[in-house]
Amino acid sequence: MKAFIMNEERKLMVSDMPEPIASGSNAVIDIKYASICGTDFRTYMKGNDKIIPPRILGHESVGIVRHAGALAKANGIREGDRVTVAPAIGCGECWPCSIEHTNMCDHLETIGFQYEGAFAEQMEIPRKAIIMGNVIKIPETVSDMSAVLSEPAACALNAQQYLKVKPDDYVVIYGSGYIGCVHAELAKLAGARQIIMVEIAEARAEIAKKMIPGIIMINPKEQDTVSEIARITGGRGANVVITALSVPSVHTEAQVIASKMGRISLFGGIAGESKGFIDSNLIHYKELSVHGVHATTPAMMKKIMKYVSEGKLNLEKYVSDICGLENIEDGFRSIRDKNALKVLMQP
Repeated sequence: MKAFIMNEERKLMVSDMPEPIASGSNAVIDIKYASICGTDFRTYMKGNDKIIPPRILGHESVGIVRHAGALAKANGIREGDRVTVAPAIGCGECWPCSIEHTNMCDHLETIGFQYEGAFAEQMEIPRKAIIMGNVIKIPETVSDMSAVLSEPAACALNAQQYLKVKPDDYVVIYGSGYIGCVHAELAKLAGARQIIMVEIAEARAEIAKKMIPGIIMINPKEQDTVSEIARITGGRGANVVITALSVPSVHTEAQVIASKMGRISLFGGIAGESKGFIDSNLIHYKELSVHGVHATTPAMMKKIMKYVSEGKLNLEKYVSDICGLENIEDGFRSIRDKNALKVLMQP
């Protein structure tokens, strides 16, 4: 079968790969859509030392079950089921797993990293994913395109469980890509007083303003972000700050613009060196709460799909482009060159 892989020389390419081998302990799906996420894009641009090649990339998937082994059937999975898979798979035995934070597993394994990924015609669902409940049946009221985007949206939901957005809150989001927009949508659902986005790319900012009416946009090339936040909030500062991009200096500025007792989510990881961007005295004297976040859980993906089913979230509107497997690199270039929010691969 065709697949988009990182080969032994760590080069990314479309190549022929063996089809998954059906067994009693696994399941196999025919991929309907796979989504290019921020991690995939960073891998495309800069490589990724965490991936051991050769490996099929991609971890945001929707597919139809073509094979369900005995273990899958025992867990309610049948041939013909339309499913998505939570890619971060816990061991089920460590302390984080015991308190249902499987994304924090001490022995975490991830589709597209330790297991073969979704940028292919077929994908194996491994034994551990079945046992841990990472295979999620998609409700009839949720489209394929919304389902494939549920995992990154659930990552944003994971971050916001720590932030506890309230109706009187000013929420500032750095970055207006798909993740930034979903953060804004979730903050809006929580009743935030005002959502402010900081975005340097004018084309992307215009898209975000159309997607989420009522937000205020700040362009740091033309405006001073710190003084604008102070003006908009009447000197209070931002109750909630989310860094939905990978710019180190933003981690520092987030603490400056935060209100007293503000809550900060350092959502966007930093490539390479990540030390030296936290001001301990700002955290101390302003009583700031600074939170990290990594991946998500099956329960949060189900909650996102419930929001979609109830009409509270429309994820499908964020799909900018659909590409075939053979020309998947066109999809990466659309993100790089055309500010595409979400690009789907359809084999």
